[in-house]
Amino acid sequence: MKKLFFVLMCFLTAVTFAQNKTYYNFAVNNCGEESAEDLIDKCIKGSYLLNYNFTTTDSKTVSTDKINKPIVLITNATWSAPCWGDVPALNAMVEKYHGKLEFIMVFWDKADKVQRMAEKLDKRIKLVPARDIDKVEKGYLDVSGFVHKLDYPTAYLIDKDKQFINVKRGAATPTKEVGWDKVNEINTKNFEDFLAPILK
Repeated sequence: MKKLFFVLMCFLTAVTFAQNKTYYNFAVNNCGEESAEDLIDKCIKGSYLLNYNFTTTDSKTVSTDKINKPIVLITNATWSAPCWGDVPALNAMVEKYHGKLEFIMVFWDKADKVQRMAEKLDKRIKLVPARDIDKVEKGYLDVSGFVHKLDYPTAYLIDKDKQFINVKRGAATPTKEVGWDKVNEINTKNFEDFLAPILK
């Protein structure tokens, strides 16, 4: 009898926990917050990733539910200068944390335009271009069901239990006053700070 009671309690706890999960797309699409900061802090963080079957530039399928380590999911656009500015720092993060983290980059662009940036990116990043059936607008992106409503680049940090725990927006770019060395220093520090919660 005690064993039956224990099993029943475990089952009810699991069911209750599952019912309390808020999934990312629901959280984003039903968020009443107006600012990007509130969208992130009050709706995205703490939500859970559903399974997405992304099609990469080399026509492979990446299913997020089959990834057993934390995911860095980056939204990108080749027309965005900060996305280009972030490339060296991102490559450094992939080199440093490959094996500990899975890097996926979802593009606003179709495959033909992605190729130009792909030449500069670490080959271990899984690149996911927008397809003809995806919804692509500057303020709204829906690729393979994954909805993005923030700017470019945005990086989402998702733990191995598929919970969103951190979000990083934007990146530094070179100017007349700030060269590539300083830009890379800034962007690398921002990436390290962003990844810190998962690497402790």
